Amino acid sequence: VVIAALGLASLFVLYTIFDYDASVGTSLRDPQDFRDITARALAEKNNPSPLLLLPEIPNKKTDEPTAWDIRLNERYYHELDGNGSTSTSRHLEQGHDQDEFTTICLCPKCGSSSFYTKLYEVTHHTSVTYGYDKTKWLWRLQSPEWKNIDTRGKTNWSRFSPEKSLVLIRDPKKRLLSSWKSKVQCNADAVDTFDARRILPELLDLAGFSHEIFSYYTDNKGLKTPCLDLSTFLLVMFQIHLQGKEGLVNDHMRPQHLICFLHVGPEEWGVVTTIDDDGLTCKLEKMLGVESAIKNGGIGNSSSGGDGDVFDCHDVEKMGKEHTTGKLSEYTTMTEVDEAILNAIT
Repeated sequence: VVIAALGLASLFVLYTIFDYDASVGTSLRDPQDFRDITARALAEKNNPSPLLLLPEIPNKKTDEPTAWDIRLNERYYHELDGNGSTSTSRHLEQGHDQDEFTTICLCPKCGSSSFYTKLYEVTHHTSVTYGYDKTKWLWRLQSPEWKNIDTRGKTNWSRFSPEKSLVLIRDPKKRLLSSWKSKVQCNADAVDTFDARRILPELLDLAGFSHEIFSYYTDNKGLKTPCLDLSTFLLVMFQIHLQGKEGLVNDHMRPQHLICFLHVGPEEWGVVTTIDDDGLTCKLEKMLGVESAIKNGGIGNSSSGGDGDVFDCHDVEKMGKEHTTGKLSEYTTMTEVDEAILNAIT
């Protein structure tokens, strides 16, 4: 009875908000109606909004999370030898097995650019001259530029070592708003236009809406690029969640529990932190066993409590810009209905 009631309630929401047509599924007879939804809802804000009465959003299966097993390889240690460091053989005599791998998982828009930049610097003894067109390989750990580490996509979760695992998270509301700002908004100077042309049509197809609701702008290459204002974007995401398709959206907008925590819950990871953690670089170095960490106390784990414990890392320079401070209003201006939808889907 409860399930049936929730189902009827969902259909009522769809019919009321999206002009539901059973013959064609969720569709829009007039795209302008879609843009007027927020205005109509605000005009009736004294009435209870069905947006606030949503059933709980179920978890959905999705593809593999963005997780990697990584370890330093022989080339890393040979380069150290050339700089007068300790011998390669001492570092490799333990042999290569699962215990040497560190599992990392980063959700997009959680500080992955800063993290991968620092990972490259500490494992390759050099800095990265950042520029998206020049360093697209930075996000692809199996690219040849990552020559000093062995990597493999994490698929076997039965072999998972909590003491050698690290995951980055971010406030879900700020992460979704950040995704809109960098992929969706109508601002050619602030958006990755290549991703916009790739991601947005897929997003509307998932929601079941016509591409007529797009706005467009011309990017710096003269290409026509689709975009959505924030209210429209949130309504599209709301509809995707209502249909239980949130696990199918692009990983920049996919909920974090369907990325890094899909196979292993947050309580099982050794380090769950954010990009603005003061000790993140130190924790990463100690988990990997880079030379600077070995010289400064050895390699410990999250349960040892010894001098090499990753939780002894503190009071050091931040790895990247802060992602978790500030108010939502600093990202963009939102209406009451925008906030209600954002609360419902995050």
